[in-house]
Amino acid sequence: MPLSEEPHHRLLLQNDFVHVYNVMVPPLDATLLHEHELPYLYITLGASDVVDAIVGKTEIHLNLQDGEMHYTPGKFAHVVRTDAGLAFHNITVELVHAQAAERNSCKEVVPGAALDCPQEAASAKKGAPETTDDIVPYFETDEVRVELRKVAQGKPYVEEMPKVHALLVALTDANLNANLGGEHVSFLHGGEVLWLPAGVPRRIVDFLGTHSTFLLISFKDGAARPATP
Repeated sequence: MPLSEEPHHRLLLQNDFVHVYNVMVPPLDATLLHEHELPYLYITLGASDVVDAIVGKTEIHLNLQDGEMHYTPGKFAHVVRTDAGLAFHNITVELVHAQAAERNSCKEVVPGAALDCPQEAASAKKGAPETTDDIVPYFETDEVRVELRKVAQGKPYVEEMPKVHALLVALTDANLNANLGGEHVSFLHGGEVLWLPAGVPRRIVDFLGTHSTFLLISFKDGAARPATP
């Protein structure tokens, strides 16, 4: 069956760039056999231990940590089982456009591929200033760029005139207040998402005055239609 019909996948947002699903598989349960036709990213919320049974391949055991992200080019069908007794919760982001030149930055998003981390390169230079981890590049293709962003009291994420669209995915520790175009639009917690249009000023803060993290998936090409729930 198509991913959109699999009952553990609940559609959160879709537009010309993404189809975003909240995926929850309870302990000792399994998804139905479903197809992934599009390339996608998935972000794990909470630690999990699952079996990934891809049609035509040997089953894979995955021990996943909270906030872990991976990319797959799609074009396969599988069943995911939670045999270990832990729930599997993730946000799946299907990428509507074809992807190419997939490469890791500072995280192993593509399993087995080398890292090309600008922070590490900068730190290795003699006399280089200490790098900040408020922005950590994770992954990039010719179409998208993914970064971990951290906000804290007095350190918001602000873009006055963003040139590209982006998807914000709140991670487990997130307590975010999102402002677009000078107006409050949403409070966001772990597993919630928000579409950030190009050309609209953005301001994302941690409303508890502690710190929050989120993934920012930026889209390098043209304008999209408005997102629909």
